[in-house]
Amino acid sequence: MHGDTDQMIRAAGGVPWRSSDNGAVQVALVHRPGYGDWSLPKGKRRLGEHPLVTACREVGEETGICAVAGPRLAVGHYDTDAGPKAVEYWAMHGPDVTFVSTAEVDRVAWLPLADARQELSYERDTDVLDALDVLEGNALTAAVLLVRNGRAVPRGRWAGSDSDRPLDAAGHEQAEALRRVLAVFGPSLLLSAPVARCASTVGPLGADLAVAVETEPTLDENRYAANPRRGVTGILDLAAGGGTTVVSASGLVIQHLLSALAEDAGLYLPEIRARNGSVWALFFSGSRLAAADYYPILSGPDV
Repeated sequence: MHGDTDQMIRAAGGVPWRSSDNGAVQVALVHRPGYGDWSLPKGKRRLGEHPLVTACREVGEETGICAVAGPRLAVGHYDTDAGPKAVEYWAMHGPDVTFVSTAEVDRVAWLPLADARQELSYERDTDVLDALDVLEGNALTAAVLLVRNGRAVPRGRWAGSDSDRPLDAAGHEQAEALRRVLAVFGPSLLLSAPVARCASTVGPLGADLAVAVETEPTLDENRYAANPRRGVTGILDLAAGGGTTVVSASGLVIQHLLSALAEDAGLYLPEIRARNGSVWALFFSGSRLAAADYYPILSGPDV
């Protein structure tokens, strides 16, 4: 038990990692002079801030790394003098930078996983590193973010064609939440099914990134149903190209794509949902799906 969840202190952090010349994984630990400890970079969530954003912000503030979010790792629970605390962690990477000491963090150390476990001051932090073992010799090379379109005006209330059916007020709120959060994954390509509600869902994100949303005809529900394997191959081609791609499509297309990709990779997913405005963050090692995280809600009290 860790106290009343309504009084839980919410925090988030990251495990910056990189591959050494021999393929071994190294992670960054931070030394806090105020506590005299070695720990993982983390900090409290700001009001209304998604934990993913918190995690990347804290890694940047404590290490100087402009971090790109990767797979979700673990949630650490422990008690503090101020009350019970929950810290969500993500794997992260980014370009090497010259560290600048601050009053909060005066040293950063890059260590192999085994050495990092020994150096960490708190045993609870070692549990977070265990989730990184999968990266040893299996570095992630690409990410594809499958975005279900935001909620649209109901068919019965729209006189135009279905492909032109726009987002409703809730859908626009979901698009704004995607705009605030998905940038932490470092996307450089945005694709959309050829329907207005899908393009509008990722349009605000594209505006912030100065990246045009490109129409991808194979993501149309009817075209996809006629040749679903072509759609799966298209996602694998995106993964083979590296980087991070955002793909906005309908729930039916996303559910089938993910089911097929997981089956091909032998990756067990207990349930494949795709609610409006949700995201499946897929991480690939080469052309093989290695990890998949579902984010059903990106804004509001439930994030």
